[in-house]
Amino acid sequence: MFYVFGGSPKPELVRHAESAMKREELARKLAQRAHLPVAKARDEVDALVHKILKSLRAGKPVVFPGIGKLVSPPVKRVKR
Repeated sequence: MFYVFGGSPKPELVRHAESAMKREELARKLAQRAHLPVAKARDEVDALVHKILKSLRAGKPVVFPGIGKLVSPPVKRVKR
């Protein structure tokens, strides 16, 4: 679960977008446009997703210029 800050003044909580592009489709489009083998494009997509998730887990926002910003909501720690 991530918050997306875009053009609206209020952040939107995003769980799943109906028009979400699947990893394989994104890799195929990247391969086509960048003239790469699909396997290489898939590796690049995986690396990008890994970097995004690593930043969000570290509490750092991920900014997509012209689109918006992803931020992870604060995690409540349970005292033991």
